[in-house]
Parts: sequence; structure tokens; C-alpha cells
Amino acid sequence: MRSTDEQEQAATAMVSAARSGDRRALEQLVEAYLPLVYNIVGRALGGHADVDDVVQETMLRAVAGLPGLREPERFRSWLVAITVRQVRNRWHEWQARPYPGVPEDGAGDAAASEADFADLTILRLALSGQRREVVEATRWLDEGEREVLSLWWLEAAGELTRRELAEACELPPQHAAVRVQRVKQRLESARAVVRALTVSPRCGELLSLVTSWDGRPSALWRKRLARHVTDCPQCLVSASDLVPAEGLLAGLGLVPVPIALLELIPAASTGVSGGTAGGASGGSGHAPGSATGRATRLLSRLAVKPVAVVAVGAVAVAGGVSAAYIHTRPHSSAPVAAAGRAVPTPLQTLPTPVASATPTNEPAVARLSGPHALQSVEHPGRFVLQVGRLGFLDPVSVGSSTLTRQDATFTFVAGLADRSCYSLRDASGRYLRHFAFRVRLDVDDGSSIFRLDATFCPRPGAVDGSISLESYNYPGRYLRYRSDYQLWLDPAQNTDAYRASRSFRAVAAWA
Repeated sequence: MRSTDEQEQAATAMVSAARSGDRRALEQLVEAYLPLVYNIVGRALGGHADVDDVVQETMLRAVAGLPGLREPERFRSWLVAITVRQVRNRWHEWQARPYPGVPEDGAGDAAASEADFADLTILRLALSGQRREVVEATRWLDEGEREVLSLWWLEAAGELTRRELAEACELPPQHAAVRVQRVKQRLESARAVVRALTVSPRCGELLSLVTSWDGRPSALWRKRLARHVTDCPQCLVSASDLVPAEGLLAGLGLVPVPIALLELIPAASTGVSGGTAGGASGGSGHAPGSATGRATRLLSRLAVKPVAVVAVGAVAVAGGVSAAYIHTRPHSSAPVAAAGRAVPTPLQTLPTPVASATPTNEPAVARLSGPHALQSVEHPGRFVLQVGRLGFLDPVSVGSSTLTRQDATFTFVAGLADRSCYSLRDASGRYLRHFAFRVRLDVDDGSSIFRLDATFCPRPGAVDGSISLESYNYPGRYLRYRSDYQLWLDPAQNTDAYRASRSFRAVAAWA
């Protein structure tokens, strides 16, 4: 393992090479620092819908300004400072709107999002216990506090230094220390509130306090509830075992960058707008050899490689320390012709898989089309079924109600993101997709991320004639059921139990 000095020297050399026009070094630089920027922006903006836009603006500004960076060894500090400025600019844009709390697209603010950055952190880093409570407590901080929190979080995790934090906040080190201490105190206060609200049985006095609360965490309600918690013996006892947040965050990995963000980056290929970055001006025109022109081509290559789909994968968790990985797999976007076959009778298993026209290193599986039900190999009486918007593995039979049988029927169509794969549509037109790795059904909103989330590639199942559905944008994760029969997208495990839980027979829909 290389020492810290060696790592810093290697990073400086990579920055210097990128400044000199080395395309590969520039690609490595973006790939290495994109997760850091994504985590700062995501946590500072609370997972707002604008996170991807701010991240791509930050990266393009950084690449455009790279030739003007005089000290390559200070690249990370410089990049973090650009990131914080972009976050602040976005806050100012929100405040300048006629109705600051409502985004221009009317989609609702960060607090109303279904999966904010706290949700993503918990799910993608598989957090539990007090680490999970720390993440949930971040929702109770205000915007200014979240900016400092996003930097201090990475400092505690070993990703940033205090000097870099102070420079990003544009404060002397002693003033930065005061701000960090204030945010830590408010985070600890929010942790005590989270614990008091989740403990069972809950304090009766606290119950009466929250009768008028809408259930959405906020700095205002943190102050109100914290006053009670600090004066209530019962609530204080419930929070007595909380350990300092620094110890919980030490060594914690970065939240992986979603593939959708890699795909969105080329959307800014028309130029970097809005002034300068690091002393370099940004414009809409690119000279063939300019840094911004190189950045556009580079980022396009990162998002769409000619023979590989690139995805920042799930997190490998070992001893509480997580690491993101990048997974590539060959694919062809050309459609595959369906094999001719007779229409199967109700609940008749489809024919044995036949050869596919698409070159692959894996055994081919039969092409499916039309309405089918997905029957569990391990529990033949249970089928993939929608309950509301969520996916479950539930009992279904010929004697089940018409509505139940309909909820277990999906039409296999060419994949929305890749026609050689599948998308599964129900009778109402909704598609099976994953959202923060939970399998659910949603209406196609026309977005790129929806197409990716709703595309699954068929793989051979655990027994002959069965299939498994691998996520298109998270290769190595499969649709499977857990012990409570909820359907999730989980990373592959080399066990018979796991293979059985992700194996299904596609059978003809009920008449």
C-alpha cells in the first residue's frame, strides 16, 4: 500500500499531466474526483433535484479552469472551493425566485423528494444503528448548516483536511473551527430528537408536542423538540448511549455516483456559462484543442463508451468501511429477434432458452414478449406482484381474484434503455423499476434515469428454464426477494440461497 506522500505525489502528477493536455490523465482526474464533488453537493443540497446540475456545472468549470491552476498540488482544495461556490450560487438562484420554496419546474422542494440524499446514503452504504441515525439527523439542519456539514462529514471520514474545509468556507482556520463546532452541536441535538421520536414507547409529552407537526424534519422543529428532549428525563435516557459522530463517520465511504449523473454530464456540452472558474473564462464556443472542448469529449466518453456500459456500482461493505467500484459489461444496443414458439397454456413454463443473435459470454436465454407472470423457483406458489406501487413476492393462483392476477401480470417489451434487454409493463401502463434499489412500479416520466431504472437484462436462473433479471444501470445487482418477500435490487452473492431468490420462471398469464 502506498504512503500518503506517495499518493499525493501521484495525484499531483496526474493533475500536471491533465493540465498539459493528457487526455487519459484528464479522464482519470474526473473519474477520481467526481464522487467527492457529488457527495459535497448531494449532502449540502439535501438531495434536491438540482444536485446533478450543480455537479456537472462544477466539473465542467473545474476542467475549463484547469490550465489556470498554478499549483497542481492544491487541486483538491481548489476543486472543493469551486464546488461550494456552485452550491451557494444555486441557493441564491432559489432565493431569487418569486416563490423561493417552489422550484421552477414545480416538482416540489428537497424536503418533498421521495429519496433525498440521506435515503441514498443509508441504502447505498447499507447503514444501520447509530450510523443510520446520524444520517437521518442531517435532515433537521438548515441550508447554511448543511454546507458546513457536507465538508466536515468528509473531514471526519478522512476525505478532506481541516485546511481544505476552511479554504472552501473562505474562513480563517480558527473561525472555521467555530462553525464546525456549532454544526456538530446541532447535529448532536438532532440525533437526540431522532432517537426520542423512534424509541418505543415514546414519551407521552413528546407525543402531544408533535400533534401539529407535519412529519417533515426542519431546523425550526429541531429547536422545538430539542428543548423538550434536554429537559425530559425519559428522552435523555433514550439518548444516553449516543457516541460522538466523528467516530461513526471515520472511514465511512463515499456514496456512489449514480450512472444517471455520468449520462447527464454531456448535456452541458454547449459550454460553461456564468463567468469564470479559477481564473479561466467560460464560453459557449470551444476551440478544437481547448480545455473545455477536451472536457466535453472526455465526459461524453465517460458517460457512453462504445462497447461498455459504465455504472458506479453498489457498495462493498466490510467491517463498516465501504468502497465504490466501477463495473463495465459488453453489450449491443441492437434488438434481438424473438424466437418463434407456440403460445403456452396457462401456467405452462416457457420453452428451454434458445440461442440469441447477440454475441455474449453468457448462456443465452429465450426472448420473451407479451404478458407473463414471474413465478418464484423456490416458492412456486408465489409470484412477482405489485401492492400499490411496491413489488412483492406474494401467493397467486387460478382461484385468486381478477385484480390480484392482473397485478401479477406483466408485458415483456423491448428494454427502454437497451432493446436487447427487457422492460416490464403492467396493465395500467406503469413499468417495473428500481428506486433507491427498492423495486416498484411507476409511470414513465420520459427521463433518462427512468429508462435506465426500468431496464433489466435476462440471465440464466438457478435451474433450467428459469431466468434472473439483472439491472441494466447497476450491473451485478439482481431483482430478488428478501426474507420478508419484499423485492429489491441486491448485489450478487455466490450462494445457492441467493441464486434461488433471484430465479423465476416466466409463465403464461392467467386467462
